[in-house]
Amino acid sequence: MQPDPACVSVSGLQLDFSRHSAQNLAEAKAVLRRLPHHPCELIARNRLNSSEDRAAWHLLARRGAEGGDADAHAAVEFLRAESERANAWVQSIVQHGEMPLDIIHLGIGGCDAPLRAAFGALAATLEPRCHVHWVANLDGATLRQALAACDPANTWVLVNSKSFGTQEVLRSAQAVLGWLEDHWGRERAPQRLVALTACPERARDSLRIPDAQIFRSLPEIGGRFSLWSVHGLVLTLAFGESVVENMHAGALAMDQHLLHTPAEHSAPGLLAGLSYITRSQSGQDLLSIALYGDAFAHTCLYLQQLLMESLGKSIAADGNTTLSISGPVVLAGVGTSAQHSYFQYFHQSGHAALHEFVAVRQAWHEYPEHHRGLLANALAQAEALCRGRSPAEWERDFLTQGQSPHDAARNARQRACSGGQPSTLIWLERLDAFHFGALLALYEHRTVIEGWLLGVNPFDQWGVELGKTLAANIEQGGLSTLSPGHCGHQPAMA
Repeated sequence: MQPDPACVSVSGLQLDFSRHSAQNLAEAKAVLRRLPHHPCELIARNRLNSSEDRAAWHLLARRGAEGGDADAHAAVEFLRAESERANAWVQSIVQHGEMPLDIIHLGIGGCDAPLRAAFGALAATLEPRCHVHWVANLDGATLRQALAACDPANTWVLVNSKSFGTQEVLRSAQAVLGWLEDHWGRERAPQRLVALTACPERARDSLRIPDAQIFRSLPEIGGRFSLWSVHGLVLTLAFGESVVENMHAGALAMDQHLLHTPAEHSAPGLLAGLSYITRSQSGQDLLSIALYGDAFAHTCLYLQQLLMESLGKSIAADGNTTLSISGPVVLAGVGTSAQHSYFQYFHQSGHAALHEFVAVRQAWHEYPEHHRGLLANALAQAEALCRGRSPAEWERDFLTQGQSPHDAARNARQRACSGGQPSTLIWLERLDAFHFGALLALYEHRTVIEGWLLGVNPFDQWGVELGKTLAANIEQGGLSTLSPGHCGHQPAMA
């Protein structure tokens, strides 16, 4: 019989569940005991991504991972070989190029958000050895700014697209290729491009990228989980192979915890179970994730993508069953800035949320007094949301201060906070590659388990694809299709 502590420690992270009720913890553990899949299916040839009829193999991309069957073992060997080939290429250009290099990174969605999250966290303590210019959106101003900052003689361009069919990425790539041709000429310009993709022939055909600079991933690795494969090459360029290996080590340690710990006792299992129980019992859709430190600015955006793209579905994985609840609506922000942004809503709007706070015990800078204040705010918000403060408590204070009974009662009602909102505190011992890798893996696993509890397929995103198709049709047909009343509504009469 395993103990049921209020805290779970794993991979240098500690999760504090003490602000959840004993009943919710017990019910979360009960549903986790009935989990319809076992995490070991993530490292074997199981069609967990049912709508695309493929496995979900992002765990196999971690350095040191092992496959659970012959097919998965072959996938590990393939991913390892491609990673080693990519690392050798990085080493060659670092040794022979004029440092620091300019790197233009073209990618969007899963080929952008997790990479920026990791880059921001690592750059808080490590100086990148390259200048990285991120281009994701179809905003020509961003592209112009990146090109203006780069010297084409010292620039490499990473074209990061699993399908190599993402229009935002390919359109930007064609523009950058034209810019390179102005300096290198038509024949030599493609030699400054690098493709990170599961479709190498498209990279070869569309942009004439040399085979030696096409690094392959697998279709079985979903975009928002793809950081660990060659899609994460920009991190090796910026920080070096040893730093990236440490990040993988943290994720691999969390993987081992997932694979060898019963879900009802595991850190990702309890996060997922409590989120599921909160929504299934109360219909509460909001999940607030506050990460304390500006190093996590892009992590906020990535966690929104990870959870909402994976779990924002109302049709079960069987393609037939309509579900009563979906994944959470995620509000993620950096503390303490988020406290001055949307936390007022939680404290006094009457609409509660489930909360997760991420904080780092040790300061990663030379201002320890700032860090103490940062951590004090994280703890204070968790306490305030949990305990609240009643009108009666405020009224006693105001009367003691000499306010009239009328004023005290009025001010007390305006100040009151209902409380009763549960939260989990996630502590990292320090901000480094190992602990950040473990944090990312924790949220990956939590997302997958929550998808299984809901009954959805957490590995596809067909809703995203519809908008892409319509955008292409609209552009081809002319923007006049965006006229008033196009969705079947008549424009208002004057």
